Amino acid sequence: MKPLLKTLLFLSGWAVAGWIFWYLRAPLPERSTDVERPGEAVASPYQAVFEKWAARPEFTAALMALVVLDEEGKPVFSSPLGETALCPASTLKTLTTGAAFGILGPEFRFETKLVHRADGNLALVGSGDPTLDPNDLQQLAAAAVSAGLKKVSGDLVADVSVFSSPPVNDHWNWGDIGNAYGAGAYGLNVGHNRMLVSFRPGAKPGDAAEFLMADPNPPDTRWESEVTTGEPGSGDGVTIYSTPGGRVISTFGTVPQGPAFTVGGALPDPPAVALATLRAALEKAGVKFSGKPVSREEAVVATHRSAPLAEIIDHLHEVSDNLEAQCLFLTIGNVSLTNPAAAVRGYWEKAGVAFEGLRLIDGSGLARANMIRPLDLARVNFAARRGPHGERYFESMNPSLGGNVRAKLGAMSGVKTDTGFLKMKNGREYTFALMANGLGTGFDFWELRAELLDDIRNVAE
Repeated sequence: MKPLLKTLLFLSGWAVAGWIFWYLRAPLPERSTDVERPGEAVASPYQAVFEKWAARPEFTAALMALVVLDEEGKPVFSSPLGETALCPASTLKTLTTGAAFGILGPEFRFETKLVHRADGNLALVGSGDPTLDPNDLQQLAAAAVSAGLKKVSGDLVADVSVFSSPPVNDHWNWGDIGNAYGAGAYGLNVGHNRMLVSFRPGAKPGDAAEFLMADPNPPDTRWESEVTTGEPGSGDGVTIYSTPGGRVISTFGTVPQGPAFTVGGALPDPPAVALATLRAALEKAGVKFSGKPVSREEAVVATHRSAPLAEIIDHLHEVSDNLEAQCLFLTIGNVSLTNPAAAVRGYWEKAGVAFEGLRLIDGSGLARANMIRPLDLARVNFAARRGPHGERYFESMNPSLGGNVRAKLGAMSGVKTDTGFLKMKNGREYTFALMANGLGTGFDFWELRAELLDDIRNVAE
């Protein structure tokens, strides 16, 4: 090798070695901590407010999460558990009601029909209307008589085929489904599928309480009561156990010492009660049933239409009605020709909500197995507000804090949740989801919730 070439190679090697030496000694650039991650707000002015609130001793060992979205749907604050799926309780209803506005429309009405069938029977055909009541059945009977109904060759029967799902979800607690708030969703409902059950307390605490009556009392029902007398002022301590279509109802727990005490229960067989109510009205009006069906041409005799969907949702949100929510959920499935959970999820995904960790068991939130991230719950409500009927959806939400909050609350043992809209101090409207799981007892969560939301809306950005 020529001397010049050897010299050049020698110098090049030393240059590369020197470059590597100084590169390794040079300090690495600091990693930026201000990079925004998906679903995460950076340097939020809300963080101190939430952390101070969530550090209260009442929340020890509880899972607390808050997400706040701006007017464009971007998170201005997401607490550490904002992207962790939690139990939503009744705030899950907003997935159902928002989808119902979009899929069914605010003018949708349930129709319950009285149909003279080709087999000679008179059929009460349910549509899953959760608002049908005994007075509606009286009016249906009157309309049928006015239309000329005088005689039925067959019998009065119920058609509940509109819902193929069982009326009671597999994930609902057995201790819930016999009580008024846990009533099942049938193709034919009546009086919100509820009954009033009365007891006469004993002379002193610990004595047996006498079962007095149930109104309405399902036909051929046997009551087995082990209710006892509690301390004066102890309130409703009764749990009612029944099965759909069953004829044995068991009651346990206590009623307070004092005068007769009434609690709410769920009807185990609403179609049977509806038929008995309608038959009594028809017979009172002179309609005869021969019980010997004769073939004839099928014809609709009378129809009852419910209030518009928007009015049903007003009531649903106001009192957090589980039956109404579940019937809407199942109806969405029927209209969409698919599983209701798939229909609801699909609606929100098309609206831009990319769920992670969602477990959608029912339409009411009664199942503790329901799970949703606070971020996704907020995004659902953001999308609902900007949907085709967003203003009407907004109006259906319950106002608080002087009208500065419109929201839907959720509650069950150990769980408190809240989602909706905040009018900020600067006049902007933000969307939020607040979720707490694993709460203890002995304090007013809703009072503390009001303090948090008021502080949040007054934060200066």
